[in-house]
Amino acid sequence: MDVIEAGPAYAAVLARLHAGAFPGDPWDERSFATLLGQPGVVCFVDERGGFLLLRTVLDEAEILTIGVTAPRQGIGGALMRQAIRAAGWQGVRTIHLEVAADNAAARALYASLGFTQTGFRKAYYPDGGDALTLCLKLIG
Repeated sequence: MDVIEAGPAYAAVLARLHAGAFPGDPWDERSFATLLGQPGVVCFVDERGGFLLLRTVLDEAEILTIGVTAPRQGIGGALMRQAIRAAGWQGVRTIHLEVAADNAAARALYASLGFTQTGFRKAYYPDGGDALTLCLKLIG
């Protein structure tokens, strides 16, 4: 179960993975190439079918997106743990993310990792779905 770091050369692969994870709102290859070219943005890919984009600015980080195309295989957890480790190595003290309020599986994963709710965004997603903002405080 290998999680690797993926740079701009992976943009096409990431676009395909994103389309599989989010068929209603896929990001294209150009979007990934642009994001991965920005300072502080790193991507992790799990070869079983998942990816995570993390942006770090000073001592804070944000999970920009995480997608899994093969659910219930521990992929999301592996990606999140790798992102948390990487953020810690970079001196990050707080990690932020947003999750669909009705995504019980993702919310359970984030809670198991220590994330807590910090906010609510009504009708945040294109389909009108609400989002929760979550935060994880890192020690050290």
